[in-house]
Amino acid sequence: MINFNFSITNPWSDRFENVWCRSYATPFKHKFIELELTKCSTIISFKFNWTSRRDHSGLSAEIGLLGHCFDFNFYDSRHWDDENKCWEVHAP
Repeated sequence: MINFNFSITNPWSDRFENVWCRSYATPFKHKFIELELTKCSTIISFKFNWTSRRDHSGLSAEIGLLGHCFDFNFYDSRHWDDENKCWEVHAP
């Protein structure tokens, strides 16, 4: 896992409002994209997270500026099986 996070927020604000949110299937099996725009108490922020071999692993990035945040997620919809070290398989 790689995680990088930097943010400066307004400590006197608790504002949070979801402005826009969409999710999309991709041509890759089990892979999805989510995009989200929110109003928040952020003055400036940057977040980056990359995970593998765990539930819903993938890439997540967020940029925030002056009370608005844009979030991007590219993830796998499957769950990780720690015992067998592979993706869980569900019988139909």
